[in-house]
Amino acid sequence: MNINSQNTVMSVNASMKIFKAQAIPGNLMLLSDRICFQASGLLKGTEVKDTFSFEEIKKIKVGFSIAPFRIVIILNDGDNWIFDQVNRKDAKKFAELYETINSN
Repeated sequence: MNINSQNTVMSVNASMKIFKAQAIPGNLMLLSDRICFQASGLLKGTEVKDTFSFEEIKKIKVGFSIAPFRIVIILNDGDNWIFDQVNRKDAKKFAELYETINSN
């Protein structure tokens, strides 16, 4: 995945939840036309799904989780992609910026 860092609107640390007990740490990045997830450390490049285009996203929800806060990307096909361990303020700002960009 080649990400143009000049196009990044916001980036937050998050863990992509794969199974109930398994999560992949990394960065969730809001770009002007899509959202990308990039795993960190030894798992870099092993993401199950790393790009979410605005066209395939139905909505984004923010809420509590066992870890601080969570961002849930809900796709048009019904798939939910959960990102845990996000700072509360960052999660809310991420969702607000997504709504602002996507409404234009």
